[in-house]
Amino acid sequence: MPPTYTPSVRSSLPASVSRIGVAFGAVAAALALAAPAASAAQGSGTTDVNGHTDTWVEGGSPSVTYDNGYQVNSAAEVKRALDQCKSSKVSCSATTTSSQQVTKWFDVDNAGMGIGPIQNCSPGASEINQTLSGSKTFTWGWNVGGSIDITLVKDKLGVGASAQYSETNAETKSGDIRITIKPGQKGMLMMGHDMEQRVSDVTIQGGELGGAKITGLRTEIPLKVAARADTDVVACGATLKNGR
Repeated sequence: MPPTYTPSVRSSLPASVSRIGVAFGAVAAALALAAPAASAAQGSGTTDVNGHTDTWVEGGSPSVTYDNGYQVNSAAEVKRALDQCKSSKVSCSATTTSSQQVTKWFDVDNAGMGIGPIQNCSPGASEINQTLSGSKTFTWGWNVGGSIDITLVKDKLGVGASAQYSETNAETKSGDIRITIKPGQKGMLMMGHDMEQRVSDVTIQGGELGGAKITGLRTEIPLKVAARADTDVVACGATLKNGR
C-alpha cells in the first residue's frame, strides 16, 4: 500500500489526450481527487499495483480457432479475426472468463518545478515540506497489439459498455498534494486509478472459414471514478515506483 501521509488535496479537471503519457500543467478545479485513505469506497476490493512495471494486459497468449479446426496463437492473427466483427454480416459475442479490479499507481513529475523526485539526501539537511502538482493519462488497453478499438470492444463485444467504465480511450487526471520528506528520504507525487482487468472468450459466427472462437483476449479499462493522489516516499538508497 502507498505510504501513510495526511495530504491536502485540491480539485482537478480531466482532459482527453490520444495515448499514454504524462501531461503537466496547473491543477483545475472540478474533478475531486482524494488520497487513498480518504477514498476507500472507490478503491474497495482492489489490489494496488505499480503501473510502471505491471505487464498484465500484455501477458497471456490469445489464440483463435476457426470452425474447421485451424488454430493460430498470434496476437496479429487474433486481431485480424476480431476485425471481422466490424462487419454487419458477422455476429460476435464475448464471454468473461475472469475479472479483477486493481488500482494502478504511477509516479508523476512535479509540474510546478519541472523536476522528478524531491531528494533530501545531503548530510545535516532539515525536513522538506512542499506541494507537488502534476497529471497522468490513463488509457484502455488490450493484448492483441496496437491501440485498442473501443468501438469494436464496446459496441460489438459489449466489453466495458456499462456506465461504470470510462467512455474515452484516454483521459488525463490532474492533482496536487502536500509532501513531507524527512532527512535521508526522497519522494514524489504519485497518482492512482481503478482499472478492470478482464479476460474474455469471443465467439464469431460467420466470416472467414464460417466462424471462429478467440480465447484469452485481455482488456484493461479505467473505471469511471476519480483518480487519487498520494506520495511515493522511500529512503535515499531505495527505488521509487518509476525506478528512480
